[in-house]
Amino acid sequence: MSVPGVGFGSTAVSVADSLDADFKLNSKVVSIDYEESNVIISYEENGIKKKVTAQTALVTVSLGVLQAGTISFSPTLPESKQDAIDNMGFGLLNKCVMYWNSDDDIVWPEDYWFSLLITPEDESSGIWTSFFNPSKLKGVPCLIGLIGGDEALAMEEQTDEEIVQQVMGNLRSMFPAISQPDEVMITRWGQDDNVRGSFSFNKVDRIFNDDASRLKERVGNVWFAGEATDLYELHGTTVGAWDTGEEAG
Repeated sequence: MSVPGVGFGSTAVSVADSLDADFKLNSKVVSIDYEESNVIISYEENGIKKKVTAQTALVTVSLGVLQAGTISFSPTLPESKQDAIDNMGFGLLNKCVMYWNSDDDIVWPEDYWFSLLITPEDESSGIWTSFFNPSKLKGVPCLIGLIGGDEALAMEEQTDEEIVQQVMGNLRSMFPAISQPDEVMITRWGQDDNVRGSFSFNKVDRIFNDDASRLKERVGNVWFAGEATDLYELHGTTVGAWDTGEEAG
């Protein structure tokens, strides 16, 4: 995923292009009726309400979308499955991706990962301290700052300018000569209605595999897949999402 020009979007497109399938873009599923032998899926395509009837359905939306309840099921999901949905952990991890135009701007170590030990003693102290450095892989100077949990939730209410100011202030504590990045991209996965977070985690007082097994169970002719249904310690990863989808498919 660190190769220039390659990312989740282009990878998905390359897979989709190899399939003889009718993909509906800009479409949002609002309900799934599995009471009869066929499954009726209601969705909105560019604001227009439509339906499709199929022999089966495979639900791969994130646990965050299931927890939000934006997709209704008829009949309602079994109590054990709904309990798993409501009580599994679904966390938030955001990134601040920064690019520089010149190799002369690199003043940080070559290590792929590093953490800041010194940060200003202000509201940003102790946050934005973990960085991934894919510069050698990308072929251009690049740093990716990571932030998670409640701090990631609070960060989503800040402007891009405020976030960059915090990140660069922390970096300058360790690398005083670092220059402002030429390009910045900031994620806010919690505010994305199609994701509503990042990935599942093992919540205190829950047994993850028990919850994941219930989440994965088929109801009628509706199957479920996604990273939160992985039972082999690959939840929270693209590999876990891919493997469960392939298995269900």
